[in-house]
Amino acid sequence: MMPAWRGLLALLLAAGAQVLLSRYFPAAGKMVDFYTVLVLYYAVSRRKVAVMVMGTTAGLVEDLLTHTVLGMNAFKKTLVGYVMGTLGSFFMLSQPLPRFGVLFLATILEALTEAGLVLVLGQHVALPSAGDLIRLGMGNGLVGILIYWMVSKLE
Repeated sequence: MMPAWRGLLALLLAAGAQVLLSRYFPAAGKMVDFYTVLVLYYAVSRRKVAVMVMGTTAGLVEDLLTHTVLGMNAFKKTLVGYVMGTLGSFFMLSQPLPRFGVLFLATILEALTEAGLVLVLGQHVALPSAGDLIRLGMGNGLVGILIYWMVSKLE
């Protein structure tokens, strides 16, 4: 089991990378979501309880840093992490191509979950364009594969 300090360090690195990328390279910041990559790493490599804790924590940190409805990203990340972790228990996700697919699918599931939550809250639903979703999914997939490879070399 991964010690809590390593999870906290990973969360701090993801938050720092997302903030810096969004601030200094806004176009690139819209093409990758480091919080999702982190939660999906947990989903394919850790137990479901750890995935839910990381999903909730990463989502709350994202909510606080992006000034969105508190709990919206936490719910999305927890749900997507749990679903993808369950999917990972049925399929072997240790190779780059399946991990890319899971990251891409998780990006789309996250957008649909957000649309459903906004609809339930009675607000105006604005789905991102298909091009934006594809770019974000591709960015998450490529960056995720690179990060997963780097982490595997460190462990």
